[in-house]
Amino acid sequence: MTLDLLYILTALIPFVMLPVVLPMVVLMAVRKRFVDAPGSRKLQAKPVVVMGGLVMVSVLCIDLIFVNIFYDIDILFPVVCVMMVMYAFGMLDDSNGLSWQFKLGLQIVMILLLFFGATYGVQSLYGLFGIDEMPFWARAALTVFVGLLIINGLNFIDGIDGLASCIGAIVAAVMTYWNIVHCFTAYALFSLAMFGLMVAFFHYNVFSKRFKMYMGDSGSLLLGLYIYVCVNPSAMQTLNNDFLIDSYYISFIVALLSPLLFDLVRVALYRMIRHKSPFEPDRSHLHHALVDLGLNHLLATIYIATLCIFNIGVWLLTALTAMDITLQFVIVVANGLLTFWGSYIFINYLKDHHPQSYSRISAFCNKSTQLTLPLCNLMARILDGRKPIENKEKV
Repeated sequence: MTLDLLYILTALIPFVMLPVVLPMVVLMAVRKRFVDAPGSRKLQAKPVVVMGGLVMVSVLCIDLIFVNIFYDIDILFPVVCVMMVMYAFGMLDDSNGLSWQFKLGLQIVMILLLFFGATYGVQSLYGLFGIDEMPFWARAALTVFVGLLIINGLNFIDGIDGLASCIGAIVAAVMTYWNIVHCFTAYALFSLAMFGLMVAFFHYNVFSKRFKMYMGDSGSLLLGLYIYVCVNPSAMQTLNNDFLIDSYYISFIVALLSPLLFDLVRVALYRMIRHKSPFEPDRSHLHHALVDLGLNHLLATIYIATLCIFNIGVWLLTALTAMDITLQFVIVVANGLLTFWGSYIFINYLKDHHPQSYSRISAFCNKSTQLTLPLCNLMARILDGRKPIENKEKV
C-alpha cells in the first residue's frame, strides 16, 4: 500500500467505525443511566450520554491497529499506553467523580512518565527571552507546567457541543501537515487518525438528537494528552536548520492552542481573585458568554475556532517577517489576549453598562441561530436516520 493511500484510509476509518460503535455505546449508556443531567451551569436541556471517551478510544485503537499493519508506528507505543491510563481514570471520574487534587496528581505522574521514559518534554526555549538550553530541573518543571496547561485547558473548554472536537480537529490538521512536510510519518498518521475521529465525533456531538454524546472527562483527557504529545517540541528535535521551527516554535504552539491557553489562564485568575479553586466549575468561560448572548453551540464554536485560525495567521505573518523571536512571541500573546480576553470583557462590559446595545447584539445572534436550524435538522436526519425531535436547546 502506498503511503498516500494509507494517509487517506487513516483519516476515513473513523467515519466508517464511529457510526457503528457510537449507537451501541449510547444504547448501553442509556440502559445503565450513564448520562449527564441538566443543572444550573449545564447548557443542555435534557440528559446526555457522557461515554464519548469509550467511543473515541475504541475507534482510535482500531485505526492505529490498521495503520500498524502497513507502517511501523512502534514509536507511539508509550503514548498510547499513557493515553489508556488517562482514559481509564477519566471513566472513573465520569462515573463516580474524582477530586481535582487526585486528577492533577495523576496528570503530573503521566507527564513525568513521558518525560523520563520517552523524552516528551520541553528541551529548550529556542532562544526565547535569550534562553536556549536549560538545566534538567528547569526542563522537568517547565514540562509539567506546559503539560498541565494543555491537558486542563482542553478540559476547561469542553463546555459546549463541538468545541473540544473542533479545536482538536484544527490542531490535528495543522500537525498532520507539519509532520508530513518534515517526514515524521508515524506522527502524521497519528494526527490523521485523530483528525478523522474529531470530525466524525463533532457531527454526532453537535447535530445528532438520537445519538448525541458528550466526550466526558475520559474523552477530554484523551484528546488533551494527544494535543500535548503532538505539539511537543521533543518530537521535532531532530529537525536542524529550520528557521521557522527552531526560532518560532514556542509562539506557534501559543497561537495554535490559543483557545485552550487563554481561556484557562483568564478563568483560573478570575476564580482565584474571588478566593475560589481554579478547578471549581462556574459560568465564566468565553463559550458561556457567547451562548448567553444568543449564539447556539454551533455558532459559538465557529466563533472561537475563527479566533484560533486568526491567531495562527498572525503567527505566520510575524514569523515570515523574520522579526526578533521575543518580539514575535509578545505580539502573538498580545493578539491572543486581545481576541479571547477582549471578546469576553467586551461582551460583559456591554451587558453591565450598555444593556440596550447588548440586547440589539443578542437579537442579531438569536436570528443567526435560527438560520442554522435547517442545517442542524438536515444533519440530524442524516445521522439519526429519522426525523429529529424539535430543537429545544437553550440559547
